[in-house]
Amino acid sequence: MKRAALLRRRERKRTVMDNVMLAIFVLMFGGLGVMLIGVGVREWFIQRRVMATAVGVDAVILSAEVKSSRSADTDQRLLRDNSTTSHTPEVRFEYVLNGVRYESDMLYPTVIVRGYASRESAAEEIREYTPGAKVKAYSDASFPERGFLRLESSSNPKWFIVAGVLSLIFLAVISRFL
Repeated sequence: MKRAALLRRRERKRTVMDNVMLAIFVLMFGGLGVMLIGVGVREWFIQRRVMATAVGVDAVILSAEVKSSRSADTDQRLLRDNSTTSHTPEVRFEYVLNGVRYESDMLYPTVIVRGYASRESAAEEIREYTPGAKVKAYSDASFPERGFLRLESSSNPKWFIVAGVLSLIFLAVISRFL
């Protein structure tokens, strides 16, 4: 019974608007998947390279704070709120490499940052960094503007790759029903 309904739906002639909407859907999810994979792979390779060739530099903490952002509430019913709040630790520091002064705000050797559900968790990530403190930072001569504070790899590029692959898998699965 379900199979017959599915076959009838597939046999239905598509209108121009159906094809346009299908193309937008495929481009949106396909583009999202490809973009996430591309950024994740690029950042994963850069992170590996920078960590292998990074040199320690003296740095001074300029600021350390937790930035909070709240998504819009799209549920307009009374006493309902579906917004979310994300907290991001931000540390800005300055350092000198090869006689040139740089500023950076990277904790890890990747530009992909991690958000936290609670302000306390985000604050714990940066509690050791207070403005004016002298710390050890790391930088690479080939990417001197990408100084970072922790000589640890971040798993964030891998999560971007996974999200991109899942997006493409979703597109492949759902396209069977279109």
